[in-house]
Amino acid sequence: MTDEKRRPRPAAQYGPVAQAVARNVERIRKIRNMTIYSLSGELDKVGRPIAPSAIAKIERQQRQVTVDDLVALAVALNTAPIALLLPSVWGDSPIELTSERRLAARTAWRWVRGLSPASDYGVNPAEVVVGSDDDEWEDELDRKYWQLRQDYDAVTLPPELRRVRQHPASRDADAVTLQTERLIRMAGGKAGDDAFEDQLARARGAVDRLATELERLSEERTLRRSQAGGSGG
Repeated sequence: MTDEKRRPRPAAQYGPVAQAVARNVERIRKIRNMTIYSLSGELDKVGRPIAPSAIAKIERQQRQVTVDDLVALAVALNTAPIALLLPSVWGDSPIELTSERRLAARTAWRWVRGLSPASDYGVNPAEVVVGSDDDEWEDELDRKYWQLRQDYDAVTLPPELRRVRQHPASRDADAVTLQTERLIRMAGGKAGDDAFEDQLARARGAVDRLATELERLSEERTLRRSQAGGSGG
């Protein structure tokens, strides 16, 4: 046997996401009070058999997880695939996606949920001052982020969902969620009264904008039904 044949296979290189998957499989398995044997049994039921010893190797970062493994593990653990992909942190904590790319946790979670591109700039749609129908942009960064967001949605979302997401009501609902999340974090943190009141006003403004868009949707529906009734008569 040649030296080349005797040489052991090099260990798989674990990047930050693979490390997160290994830790999350173990973390969620323990939250579910599952042993590696019971998890293996659940994986058998969903048609992706993984032996208990292989699960132990996954958790020790000695066995890489394929895409099919990831989906099956999410099903067996009753969680979402994205819950296995990212560390269980939130807010401004940095998350390493690759050796050269990091995002704030709040951005990374939105990115994997299909809500925004992998950019910490403009993560709140309401903060992009102008839209694609305007002749002038607040600044060059707004214009670039808007294009990035459009390009992201074009290949990330199914056409019907993309149409829904591009509706002003959907964007306003997104803004309500973001502003409310910030308000909740500030309420439990060390923010001063002025900062909290300012964020409260932002959240209320987002709710008001959403309410206006919902009312407009209702009026448009009423108008369409009226026109349909008139043409049918």
